[in-house]
Amino acid sequence: MKAVALVSGGLDSILAMKIIHDMGMEIIPLHIVTPFNESCCSNITLLSELVENQGLKLKTVNAGMDYVEMVKKPKFGYGTAINPCKDCRAYMLRKAKEIMYEEGADFIVTGEVLDQRPMSQNKKAMMVIEKEMGLEGLILRPLSGKILPPTVPEQKGFLDKSKMFDIKGRSRKKQAELARKFGLKEWPNSAGGCLLTDRRFALKLKDLFKHKQSYSIDDISLLKLGRHFRLSEDTKLVAGRNEKENQLLSYYKRFPLLVPDNFNGPTGVLDGNIRLADIAASILYSYSDKVNDPIIKLYTNDTNINIIPAVISREIAKKYQITNF
Repeated sequence: MKAVALVSGGLDSILAMKIIHDMGMEIIPLHIVTPFNESCCSNITLLSELVENQGLKLKTVNAGMDYVEMVKKPKFGYGTAINPCKDCRAYMLRKAKEIMYEEGADFIVTGEVLDQRPMSQNKKAMMVIEKEMGLEGLILRPLSGKILPPTVPEQKGFLDKSKMFDIKGRSRKKQAELARKFGLKEWPNSAGGCLLTDRRFALKLKDLFKHKQSYSIDDISLLKLGRHFRLSEDTKLVAGRNEKENQLLSYYKRFPLLVPDNFNGPTGVLDGNIRLADIAASILYSYSDKVNDPIIKLYTNDTNINIIPAVISREIAKKYQITNF
């Protein structure tokens, strides 16, 4: 038999993949990259190495705007921030199901642990999502396999339940023991570092959904950078927090760019009404080294303009900040 193993990059999914692979199953490791993965490039590199060490090759799929729309309007609601865990799990399984059919696989393996996550990993939620996806009996969770109903491959005698585990709850002690047993020393962050669980990022994403009807992956990636200031209903400023962010912001060519000309300070991206460039420049200057006669250059597609920023206090600037905590 052949299985598609969903690997987030966290320890649980890597262990689950290895458990079933060690039973002699052919495995297709599948990693789904969402627009809300943090530091995804480094995570994927490490994950690929871990998978290759098992003699396997990682398959990656990029989630697009359909994933963003799911986050905006989740069927099952949010967690503590803007994390639609049940809907996200359903999305991942839907993609895994597509790959399962494409590759002629028989079932799906996940690293889910019973009762580890309150929204998506309780027994009722697991069964609801299975039914919703048309995958009843085809999702194997080997870390909790001993205490979950038998799956189709188990019923057919292809897998030995005694070689699975009875892990339950939020403690990760047993997973750490298994990792040592399997010789695993390093792995990426659990769930790839999902930004949707971060309260600051949640506020910025909610602000985007509220104020912009048409947005792109570029708009989503911009949320990962800088301080965000809401200047009006249709205008936002993003200011770099360090030299690296200033450089990254300069790549967003479709937005007007604000760059300090004769002093050290943050680069700014102006998303919206260019008439608000003056207040944007003043906010940038409030986070800068003070000089006499400061100049900030406003770059657009066809011109650049010198702006002399007004001096305002950091406290006034923070009144515009979306995540001022």
